[in-house]
Amino acid sequence: MAGNGDKTVGELKAQLCRDFVDWSTGSPNDNNRKAGFKPRNGTVSDQTARRRLEDLRAAINAYHAEHTLNVVPKITLPPKAEGRHRWLTRNEAARLLGAAIGYVWDNERETWKRREDGKLVRRERWIIRRRYPATRFTLVGIYSARREETIRRTQWLPTTTHPWMNLDAMVYQGKGALERSTKKRRPPAKIASRLRPHLVRWRKIDQTRSSELRAAGLLKDGEQIRFVVNRMHDGQPLAGKIRSAWEGILEDAGLGDDVVRHSLRHTAATWLMQAGVDMWEAAGWLGMTVEQLEANYGHHHPDFQEEAAEAFGGRR
Repeated sequence: MAGNGDKTVGELKAQLCRDFVDWSTGSPNDNNRKAGFKPRNGTVSDQTARRRLEDLRAAINAYHAEHTLNVVPKITLPPKAEGRHRWLTRNEAARLLGAAIGYVWDNERETWKRREDGKLVRRERWIIRRRYPATRFTLVGIYSARREETIRRTQWLPTTTHPWMNLDAMVYQGKGALERSTKKRRPPAKIASRLRPHLVRWRKIDQTRSSELRAAGLLKDGEQIRFVVNRMHDGQPLAGKIRSAWEGILEDAGLGDDVVRHSLRHTAATWLMQAGVDMWEAAGWLGMTVEQLEANYGHHHPDFQEEAAEAFGGRR
């Protein structure tokens, strides 16, 4: 399994799974050493190895559903790490957005950097332009709590195959009517009031840009920019995840790499709890169960364990 890929399904045992994890992570392992398997080049974390075993398990189950195996092996996984729930304070969120539009944070002085003449330092125009998609992504992420893939796929106009922004009803349709439902729920949600003016403005900008791109031959006659987060030079959706621009924004905002793109969702959930929003309503808006919300973010709620804490205060 680790080196030659010559194992059969019947040979998939718990020890073999553990050997695979050790081989993937570069950990010493007598079984791998005796079999002549050297640790793989470019070792990965145990969580990456876990995801690969999960993929293997899914493939076996899919095959079994079609062809029926006599015995379905149990894939043994390394323990799942607790998720990182890094969220942004209001100050950090403001710094992230400021850096997205070109400003540079001074961590020592805890303020935006200024030139000798007192004017704020700002990145070159081409850098700011390159960060436009990331700016939209960040605002949508903070004020909608949607996951990165959903935001990147969100369109302006009604569609049955993608998420879309219904600006007439101010509802974020998390998935198209024909899209398959998954464990990562994407229910319709009212668009946050702080996000609405940005979306209206961006829509007008993209309508103007569509005309310009059609005139330049970059869009067909009658074609519009469809995606909310799109490339500035041609209006097309992003080819992949927001990586390099995000790293530059983090550096200029004075934030560490513990702030990942999924931190925007954690931020939205945390802010809802800090504001004392009803658990049931917040969970529905976020697309998670009340149990998930309470377990991961409930301690931020002002009523968290309040009744238990006060139970010892009075006389009987």
